[in-house]
Amino acid sequence: MSRSLYEKWIWIELIGFDNTQNDFAVPAYLERTGFVPLAVSLLLFTPDFVHAHEGMNDETFLPIEVCSYAARPYGKERNRQVWTNYQLRNLIKELQKHGIEVYCSFFDLFRVEQGETPRKSEWCGAHPELYEMNKSGQALTVINPLKRFKDGSYYEDFFVRDLMVVMLDYGFDGYHGADGYTSPRKSLAEADYSDDMVEQFVQYGGLAAQDELTVICDNNPAKMGKRADWIWQHRRLEWIQFHGARWARLWHKIMAAIRQQGKKAYVNTAWTRDPFEALYRYGVDYKQLAATGIDGFIVESVGASLSAGADETEYEPGNEFMSMIMMIKAYVPDTKLICLNAIQDTNEQWDALSHAPTVLERDIYSFSNVYIKGPTGLRRCSDGFMACLGDGINKDGWNWLINRWNLGFHNAAEQLVGASLVWSDQALHESLKHYIVTRDWPAHKFATDWIARGAPVHSVVNVKDLQETTGAIVVTNLHLLPENELNDVLNYRNGSVTMLGWLTESIAQALLAAGVTIEGELNQRFCIIRGGQTDEINYFFMESNGGGANKEVERLKVLDEINDAKSWLDSLYYSPITEQFLQRIVQTLIETAGAPQVIRNEKHIRTVVLQMNSNRWRILIRNLHMNYKSAILDAGRSIDKINILTEFPGIPIATDGSRFRLYVPGRGMVIVELEIQAEEAATLQQ
Repeated sequence: MSRSLYEKWIWIELIGFDNTQNDFAVPAYLERTGFVPLAVSLLLFTPDFVHAHEGMNDETFLPIEVCSYAARPYGKERNRQVWTNYQLRNLIKELQKHGIEVYCSFFDLFRVEQGETPRKSEWCGAHPELYEMNKSGQALTVINPLKRFKDGSYYEDFFVRDLMVVMLDYGFDGYHGADGYTSPRKSLAEADYSDDMVEQFVQYGGLAAQDELTVICDNNPAKMGKRADWIWQHRRLEWIQFHGARWARLWHKIMAAIRQQGKKAYVNTAWTRDPFEALYRYGVDYKQLAATGIDGFIVESVGASLSAGADETEYEPGNEFMSMIMMIKAYVPDTKLICLNAIQDTNEQWDALSHAPTVLERDIYSFSNVYIKGPTGLRRCSDGFMACLGDGINKDGWNWLINRWNLGFHNAAEQLVGASLVWSDQALHESLKHYIVTRDWPAHKFATDWIARGAPVHSVVNVKDLQETTGAIVVTNLHLLPENELNDVLNYRNGSVTMLGWLTESIAQALLAAGVTIEGELNQRFCIIRGGQTDEINYFFMESNGGGANKEVERLKVLDEINDAKSWLDSLYYSPITEQFLQRIVQTLIETAGAPQVIRNEKHIRTVVLQMNSNRWRILIRNLHMNYKSAILDAGRSIDKINILTEFPGIPIATDGSRFRLYVPGRGMVIVELEIQAEEAATLQQ
């Protein structure tokens, strides 16, 4: 497969190479992969790799935690080796000889559990003032790159200087900003409320010198907890915006130095989060980061490891991550997205390739087949995959992976049979304000829950591109759109429109001006469906949960008591929407798009339908259950032929008019292509 169709990246530790060989076993490694990756990111674990660097005048040993992830003693192929600075520089040159770009990466971590005794990395261990601090005053063993040294100087300035020295000394092509250097490790509700960060917050916002903000708390856990709660309760939006600006300032400084030296940089997204939750939970604004000039995002789409229960998680993120990738692309449409493909991690003790291959296969096909519509037409949200992590995979394993990567990116669709979710940057920020008060659903939450229920929502379009768009669209929060965007939605006539929101006075007036009359009381959640070229209108309201004033008092009490200091593995709280309302919207989207109907095991079978040309559908059929399930699908059109693109099933699929049946592996995916009878091809949804 041509490299131009998608990018292949590998994230790997030094333990994946052999410093006893002159060529560091690079040719042997590439012979096993069967391809030359566009880029390799060397995972060097700790900030000490940068800050404890002693230059290149003499050959020196690297810390053992740089030689393998957290100094793990062995991998599948070899024991951890002791590497020197000269050997690392020569490894980079060897990789570059093969046309591979080499990036350096490390986390904010510095706690070493392996080796002689557990310890802190040397440089980081000497600077506790930089440690992230939770709201109880506990210092965590991670670096907060937004903090200052004891003398008041900013760590970020020191970091940028040291980073560029290291990149130039070793000859790296770029910097891969990983966990902790692109977002905080803890949520904003939980950290960092140290005196340093709060003082920066006050200076940034020009806030009045209130006692809650100026009191010294670093050595008083009770006072710090009280201050943290006050900020989250009374200055939450400003706290979020402050962090968005601070992370952007850090990366503006990094990118200025990077560009001056002709290097590149990619940035990990924030803990698998979409733009809304990245902001609310971690204070990371992808738009602001993209504006710093980064070359792209490494999207934390590590679904397979989580689905398989890594670290004993009980989390099935497949639907959420499909939605997340679309939302990020809509928010930063001109920024490259490389999806992190969760294959294995020996140190973290999970191996999806060996223990959950159907889940890994599902992720590859799913994440490579969500799309964005724009002025240049339909294009994939993802530009490629980064293998995580890339050591110890044998030739058969790589062959298995590449065959699936190739199929995932094989031929782009002309259209999707479904509705494109309309994205608005302005609505994102309005959603943030509303969520703080109401816990109402942002676009990502709607899309996730619709996909989970079988809605054909696998593409996104930025509202500014509606005039160049055709096909069905769905709008999630009509009441949050600014007037010009609201008018663009209401005037859309290139396909059916499904729109929902709260019936406010201004929305009622805007609908009436657009020729849409609905009867109902204000402050109800509604859904309106309008045909494509016609003005036929259907609508319905969400049924009441009952309870009246008492119910509202109880709801406000719940909102006031919610704990937001959660791990990224735990869902935020969202105000309830009735199942009946959600299901009715899903059925509406299926019917208006002309998507296939699932006739058997509809609770478990989900589809993505790509229109490859006028008479050919490619259908990705996903099974949510852990066991094999039979799927009967009705395409709504007479089927002439079915081609199976995946290895399974291994026997032909029989058709019965517009229907066909097959088995789908547990938590896996099968891909087939339908040839529609020529006389019916013209009826396909455009």
